[in-house]
Order: sequence, then C-alpha cells, then structure tokens
Amino acid sequence: MLPDRHRLAGKQEISLSDLDGEQWLRYNDPRPGDLPLRTIEEKFECVAAGTAITMVPRSAAEQYSRPDIVYVPVVDAEPDRVLLAWAAGRRSPLVAAFAEAAAGVGAPGSD
Repeated sequence: MLPDRHRLAGKQEISLSDLDGEQWLRYNDPRPGDLPLRTIEEKFECVAAGTAITMVPRSAAEQYSRPDIVYVPVVDAEPDRVLLAWAAGRRSPLVAAFAEAAAGVGAPGSD
C-alpha cells in the first residue's frame, strides 16, 4: 500500500529491494524506526499522508479503495498468516462452523 504520489505508485509490480530505505508501518512489535499502529483506519491515514508504507493482503487491496492510496504487488514478499481466535468459553455452533470454514481457506485444494 503506497500513497498515490509515491515514486513506485505507477508500477505494475515491485520487489522488496525496491522498498529499501522506506518508512514502514507495523502492527504489534514494530522494529526500530517503524511506526506502530492500532487500527486499519490509522494505516490508511498514515499511508495516504505519505508518512509510511505497508503491506496488506490481496483481500484488503480488493476490498478497500481510496483515491489517495494505490496497491502494487510485491512479487517476492513472504506469504502472511492470518490467525483466528475466540474466547475459550464460546461454544456456539456458529463459531465452530466459522472456524472450520476458515481453516479450509487457502488450504491445498480449497480453490
């Protein structure tokens, strides 16, 4: 995710080496020099303002559109993991069904 005026914004695809020296946004445990985030809204605002860049899953790029942000595929980026958690006391059949469905997403043969 890049601001629309970023030097790489018009590219069809980029590599990690193209992003050397960039200021990054990160959730949770930012590395020295990275900016911490709490919400997706903060992420959009920081990127749009040109403060920093970040990576998002393809699903987020397809779902969120803003005229001041562009998405450019990073061809050599490591795959990311998405984790699902719920309170141990939640024994709803809906929660179990959702967890089972989510476990199959991205699994071999789930296309």
